[in-house]
Amino acid sequence: MKYFLPLVFIVLDVFQNGALAGMTSITLHGVTDTLSPEYQKYGDALEIVVAAFREFEALFNDPDYHARRGWYMDYENSEGDVAYSKNTPLGKMITVRTELPLTPEDVMNETWHQMPDLPVWNDKIKYAQVVAAPTENFDIVAYGSNNVLIASGRDFVSARLRRKTENGHMLVSRSVDVEVPGLESVDGRVRAHLHLAGVCFQPHPKKPGHTLTNVVMLVDLKGMLPTFAVNRVLGRIALLDAVTNRHHFNDVKKRLDAERSLKP
Repeated sequence: MKYFLPLVFIVLDVFQNGALAGMTSITLHGVTDTLSPEYQKYGDALEIVVAAFREFEALFNDPDYHARRGWYMDYENSEGDVAYSKNTPLGKMITVRTELPLTPEDVMNETWHQMPDLPVWNDKIKYAQVVAAPTENFDIVAYGSNNVLIASGRDFVSARLRRKTENGHMLVSRSVDVEVPGLESVDGRVRAHLHLAGVCFQPHPKKPGHTLTNVVMLVDLKGMLPTFAVNRVLGRIALLDAVTNRHHFNDVKKRLDAERSLKP
């Protein structure tokens, strides 16, 4: 399979002189994120998530992905959602396409800024927090899942990066090695590894004000679970999330519509 490499220009600069001496900076899709001195410790995390972004965008730009060539149907729910999967050297990759009743801008803003509220509306999430926000487009987050199907609760620590691209609004995340006070082996919970989580929010071609959402996930849950057992439920878990998200964004639409109706 040949990936069409995206026209992404990434520059990793370490300035040697002037006020920006020692600051790590990246430019991606015409937007620059610069780490100030207090956030230089997250330089490696920034490079890691930039690499993840490039991988996700290359996958998303591949016509085979949209045609689901090389993927197979993994699980389908009663609402017509379908999870597709493919085997990779790092494990089983899952993708799901859904529709949400808001614009891509609204969906991205809610997804990015309201991350700490996840446990309020998603019963599969135990906690969620933003550990650090070095820039408005790059942050470090920590969250934990509750028991879901055969998988007991897991902890995740990952970097997130977002950009508006010619294909839509993209948000990508990957696990990073960052110390988070209070999360060290809490109640013996297992720290999972997120190889890649990516989502693209695109305008619906036939429904103005709606968004087509494509999600890709590749995760190692770690622990003692047999691989074959995990692989059997990954698609189902992904669709549980898809349904929960759709119900949530229906509520978000009602809230935003009410708020906007009050504006002069």
